[in-house]
Amino acid sequence: MEVFYIDDQPVPFEKGEKILSAALRAGLGIPHFCYHPALSVVATCRMCLVDVTDLGNGRPAPKLMTSCSTDAMPNMRVSTQNNKVQEGRELVMEYLLVNHPLDCPICDQSGECTLQDHSYAHGTGHSEMEYNKRVYGWRDIGTFVQLERNRCIHCSRCDRFTREITGTDEFGMFNRGHELTLDTFSDRAMTNHFQGNMADICPVGAITEKEFRFKRRAWKLRKVPSVCTGCSTGCNITIEHDRNEVLRLKPRENQDVNQWWMCDEGRLTYQQMNEREQRLAKPMGRVKGKLLQVTWQQLYDAVADRLEALKPNGEQVVALVDTHSTLEEMFLLRRLLQEVFSSDQVFYPQQDWTQPESEFFIETLITTDKTPNQAGARLLGLKGSQEHDVISAMKSAKLLLVLGNPFINEQPLLDLAGTTELMVHIASRQSEWTDQADAIFPGQNHAEKEGSFLNKQEHWQRFWPALRPSRHVRPEWQILSELLHMGTATPVQQPPQFSQIFQQMTSIEHKLFGNLALEKLGESGISLADLRQQSDTLAQTA
Repeated sequence: MEVFYIDDQPVPFEKGEKILSAALRAGLGIPHFCYHPALSVVATCRMCLVDVTDLGNGRPAPKLMTSCSTDAMPNMRVSTQNNKVQEGRELVMEYLLVNHPLDCPICDQSGECTLQDHSYAHGTGHSEMEYNKRVYGWRDIGTFVQLERNRCIHCSRCDRFTREITGTDEFGMFNRGHELTLDTFSDRAMTNHFQGNMADICPVGAITEKEFRFKRRAWKLRKVPSVCTGCSTGCNITIEHDRNEVLRLKPRENQDVNQWWMCDEGRLTYQQMNEREQRLAKPMGRVKGKLLQVTWQQLYDAVADRLEALKPNGEQVVALVDTHSTLEEMFLLRRLLQEVFSSDQVFYPQQDWTQPESEFFIETLITTDKTPNQAGARLLGLKGSQEHDVISAMKSAKLLLVLGNPFINEQPLLDLAGTTELMVHIASRQSEWTDQADAIFPGQNHAEKEGSFLNKQEHWQRFWPALRPSRHVRPEWQILSELLHMGTATPVQQPPQFSQIFQQMTSIEHKLFGNLALEKLGESGISLADLRQQSDTLAQTA
């Protein structure tokens, strides 16, 4: 790969690549506003000006060049720090701030505002302009975002987003010169399902999320990488929280899954992470027909005694699993039935899913499968409800294990649950299953535990805990692990660690997961197809 030089530092580039793109890929910062790697290059903000002291042919450029639109050339030399560049940036910042209001104390973008950062680093702190600032009215432009046009610096990212990414052409630039503004066409509110991304790419506080307005300062938020559970796409996200409350979800770049985007429906799943009214808060057991609070040990002992009395065979044990459950939880549940009860009757709600056929990639992020791990259930060999008769299995069941809240709209299954001798419910939220359960093990929600999912394309991704759970609840993988040890009479010295459960799964199912170490999964995950290819290559070279 050929190189050029930025401030005497060699930077590799691909043919046709722009200076700014190559610099950012190399980890070198050049200030910019209008440039975004997913959008066309317009060079309107002029903030990325650089001094090309050598075009690669021994001659300098006659003036400052916009690095976002200038091709990198072999042996080109670029300066980003000399006086000429600094003066150019100061003039651009002064121009951009001519009409920008001093809204920082009340602006939701404050603390993560690119204009703030560049103004501090490259501004002069004064202006030659003394006339009144241009003022626009407030605009409600959509169901998810709000527009404050006074703050707009006309980078046109939002305009290009609706034209090039969603293809909806709902947003545009109007008028010229001093009266230039951005707005929706014909005063109609936007209806696309990806409006939150416009707030993400806006470099200032012109477009903000309605859900987050005035809730918290950006610098108070703690950020944890995670995976969206809204559908089977599994968009990479960041959970942003403060005081043990999730305030918003933001997309995290992963070119193999969601690129830079996520849908608005997925953003709203943060509400489920904060839900308290329907939470299962403490272990409970049914005593003389009534559910009473018990200790964890009392509940384990009661379940063990009941199983000892029932002595169910393999055909009398059935498990139902929600495909919101993680790979590790599904693995442990299947192992529990196989090793303790010699049963393979683990069923999940199978459904055929579809996604829009579109020339715009972002449209394919929304699928009809509103669970994150149906592919994982299929991979582990669990029984799908479309291919196996769940009702027939339930009719002869003495023991029913329910993980999560599957089949809650299937009334025949709910009715049959009442005929079982023992029903165990492991979940974080109440449902119709809770009302019929004999033993309730309270679990943790997605934001409180570790785990991994397999998305619709069999891309394997992990997530981390963000919130601090109640001391009375436990992650489902720990509960299942303790039930497994109880059933096999293996003493538990101390609570298992997630890394141990993960290692058990990958070692036992090495044909599926190739003995992958947890740290190798990383924040971006790995495609199972790539993992199998790597395993085959290693096997051939061994």
